[in-house]
Amino acid sequence: MKTNLLKYLKINKSDLVSLVSQLVEIPTVNPPGTDYEKIVDFLEKRCKKIGLNTKRYLTPRSVLEKSGVKDGSKRISLVVDWKVGSKKTLHMASHYDVVPATDKWRTPPFKAVIRGNRIYGRGSEDMKGNIACVLSALESMKKCRVRPRVNLQVSFTPDEETGGATGLGYLIKKNLVKADYAVTEGHSGFYVSMGNKGVVWAEVMVEGKASHASLPHKGINAFERAAELVMEFKKLKKKLACRKTRYRMIDDVSRSPSFVMGGLVEGGAKPNILPGRVLFSIDRRLIPEEDAFHAAREIREVIKRFNARYKDSKVHVKFITKQDPSISLRDEEFFRVASESIRSVIGKKAVFTIMPGATDIRYFMRQGVPSLGYGAKGGESWHSDNEFVYIDSLLDTVEVYVLLMSGLGRSNI
Repeated sequence: MKTNLLKYLKINKSDLVSLVSQLVEIPTVNPPGTDYEKIVDFLEKRCKKIGLNTKRYLTPRSVLEKSGVKDGSKRISLVVDWKVGSKKTLHMASHYDVVPATDKWRTPPFKAVIRGNRIYGRGSEDMKGNIACVLSALESMKKCRVRPRVNLQVSFTPDEETGGATGLGYLIKKNLVKADYAVTEGHSGFYVSMGNKGVVWAEVMVEGKASHASLPHKGINAFERAAELVMEFKKLKKKLACRKTRYRMIDDVSRSPSFVMGGLVEGGAKPNILPGRVLFSIDRRLIPEEDAFHAAREIREVIKRFNARYKDSKVHVKFITKQDPSISLRDEEFFRVASESIRSVIGKKAVFTIMPGATDIRYFMRQGVPSLGYGAKGGESWHSDNEFVYIDSLLDTVEVYVLLMSGLGRSNI
């Protein structure tokens, strides 16, 4: 099986590169959520050509409104099945939305550019490269007549980049997908993620009093107050840096929580007006030993002390999302087959770790589904300028996926 597969992948390497390129060039930017219908049409056509059964699910308007989704495309999820009559199902979860691109790219972000072993483009690593790997794995299994021993189900969902509640989260909540094991994006090479840090997103509003800039004594400068508040939060940030998780991470710095301010900043009207309002965001990542409730409380306590100090201004906080850390249940066969698949392709023993970021896989983990994260390697440039993915890593990932998809279920024979 492996010889035929490697031969097939080598012959069809250009098809994999082309598939990644085509996916990158559909600009499914979220927010607000563009071209979702276009990419679902593309994916469904491809899956049907492979010979798989497909079904679409539309997230209702009521769910979108509850999650604050007002603009963009309809939220469409595509679920694909390859049933072989097994009692067990492996679910491969993929999201097709990507974050916006800045104007500092050296290449057009939504035009795939191939340079040596790299494919540049927004979403090449996160996670359209992985979508291409899943599709190529399924296609190669069909072509090489490699039959899985467990049912395979694949989902292509929207809105992971804004929390996933209107994509995979909705499908799981409504029991529209099945999984006894689940895989999505994660680490690469010989590293496999078996959990995610938690995340708390907050918007902090500092209210002062606007006035003419020539008469600053008649107002309260919200920008300057916000700057003082930031310094108070930096004290909390320093405190958080002393905390360490007992779980394995890829690097030591990731073993601590993180606290990022200013991803979003709004305020001011024009230079000659003293700013009366300033808003900034907080992105707080939680290690497994923490929880979202206490992380939010720490933020509130800083604000409470600040408001007590300054009676002539007011700080408000709005929590956008509060997600606890997620750790997978261990399943002996699932973890063993994943490890063996990676060793066979990469040549090193798999190392199971916690990811610094949060992915949609947490929705399965909360259901008690053994879940892992693994995908093609780039420059760890997801969400940043000049995102890319390595072509040879794409090929390795396809092979790992095939070995995992075909290796599960042997113990039941």
